[in-house]
Amino acid sequence: MDASDTQAASGAASAVATSTQTLTSKDDQLSIVVDGDFTDVMGSAPKWVDQAQINNLTLLQHDNASNITLAVNNLGAIKIKADEYFKNLADSLKNNKDISNVKVGIATENRMNYRFSHQQNGNLLHESCVALVGNNNLYSVCASSDSAGDDALGATLKTINVQNS
Repeated sequence: MDASDTQAASGAASAVATSTQTLTSKDDQLSIVVDGDFTDVMGSAPKWVDQAQINNLTLLQHDNASNITLAVNNLGAIKIKADEYFKNLADSLKNNKDISNVKVGIATENRMNYRFSHQQNGNLLHESCVALVGNNNLYSVCASSDSAGDDALGATLKTINVQNS
């Protein structure tokens, strides 16, 4: 391989590199900066999320290349203090017999990261999520996949911004 072959190979590799996107929830309250080629799949929501989540969905995107689905649920006004909510959520996750591989991060003032696995449609689905309080509202932001690893799922949730109203 000579120098021109090396340049051509690195040029081809950079052409395959993913682009950065900013996805905005339909209520304009959250924006998420992601790498990939995410497309809106809200029109086929039952294929991607449980029926119980559909009414609260405010963003639903899927990236075919990484096989990651990103879902944002607006859970409404928070009725208790955030730290109490996060403690209750952590306890609920740890005691839920329908999920496995539960890992709960340290809660901050307005967010708590967690991840778990569960069976859905015959596949083991891995989810990395953020429970987030913004503008006195509670949000659940989850990246899920039956093939992507924890690092890829976590990277999808790295940059979440709440619009101040």
